[in-house]
Amino acid sequence: MKMHSVSSLSRRGTRFLLGLLGTFLLGATLVHAEPYLVVSGDLRGEIKPCGCAEEGDMGGLQRRGTALSNWRSEHSDLLYLDLGNNFPEPSAQGKLKLDLIQQALKLLKPAAILPGPHEWNYGQATWDTSLPYLLSNAIDLPWPQVISQNVSGERWEIWGYVTPNLLYQNENDLPNVLPVSNALIQQWQSQSQPGSKRMLLFRGTSVEADRFLQSGWFDRILVGSTNDDELNQVTTFATATQPLQMIPTKGQGLYHGFSSSDQLDVRWLRLDTADWEPLTPLFTNYDQEVKQLFLSGLKRMQQLQQETRFVGAAACTTCHTQAHQSWESSRHSHALATLTRVGKDFDPECLQCHVVGFQKKGFLSNQLTPQLANVQCENCHGSAQEHLKNPLNHPPLDARQACVNCHVGSHSPSFDFSTYWPKIQHK
Repeated sequence: MKMHSVSSLSRRGTRFLLGLLGTFLLGATLVHAEPYLVVSGDLRGEIKPCGCAEEGDMGGLQRRGTALSNWRSEHSDLLYLDLGNNFPEPSAQGKLKLDLIQQALKLLKPAAILPGPHEWNYGQATWDTSLPYLLSNAIDLPWPQVISQNVSGERWEIWGYVTPNLLYQNENDLPNVLPVSNALIQQWQSQSQPGSKRMLLFRGTSVEADRFLQSGWFDRILVGSTNDDELNQVTTFATATQPLQMIPTKGQGLYHGFSSSDQLDVRWLRLDTADWEPLTPLFTNYDQEVKQLFLSGLKRMQQLQQETRFVGAAACTTCHTQAHQSWESSRHSHALATLTRVGKDFDPECLQCHVVGFQKKGFLSNQLTPQLANVQCENCHGSAQEHLKNPLNHPPLDARQACVNCHVGSHSPSFDFSTYWPKIQHK
């Protein structure tokens, strides 16, 4: 009978246990060997939270970058998709944002981007051809109909649909973007590879979504936001067949989770998410370009200085002493300083709510028109020129409307007229 030493048995036992552990870990790895999805979209030009109010301080490309970077370090098979509608409203400053957004997306590296109505507002010539824009219901456009990705040994096909109702098309030309139909779905099916899993990036009506759901062809449908109110986020898109998950608006949150999950989780991009450093140079350059845009307009605007309709709060002091004292003790009286502290005293989108008559023949700069700095009497009461000529001429005041011109959305999420108005009410 062969005898084994205790040490030999111990070594065999150790190898056996290690083998079991390895098998367990391999099994655990195989269980989770599936794509980890991250979904963004509907930035709508909100490249960074304005910081006006802490409770509304959510979203931004830099925080998105940090969240993505962390998930990529945890999941080697990550599939990042974007539902588009990222561009701002068309303007000179909007064009600068458009450039920043596309440069940032290059660094964030989505596998596919669905171009929404905001992208179409600028025209296809502004879309960066190195980015993976995708529109499957388009004809004769230089964008792919399907993007395929091999992730975790699975072949995923990503399709994109935007309803023609949201896009401008010349009625005298043949349509470039087609509505959903049996013929369209059959055409897509003929291009699909057998054994693939399929995902649809969707922006359209509930009826159109139902057509895709009833086809039973897609493993998951992700919906772009139809909601404009970032203070009341809606993340469910109702259809007659089943509710679908809808991306948060204004880029304030991301969806994430394993591809087999019935529901993806929402990650809100709050203050506890740091800015992603690789995007910092883009934002620094953007601020410099906005400042140059502001300064380039000053010479043209100086000629309007003589035509200004605004007189400034100093002209009101003599007759309205008590009201002036009330104003001086309010935050309105140093509204511009709050922008100066964060280096935004040249940003047109910020200035319009922190000075008098910006871009309306009023405030030009703190050097040229210091008398119109901050939020003053004329922000709410309108130009005082006629009142000075005839003190009995009092322009009508809609106080609530005057407030909500600026105290709106994430800029002032806790605004309540009944509590804010008494703080500045005066006679």
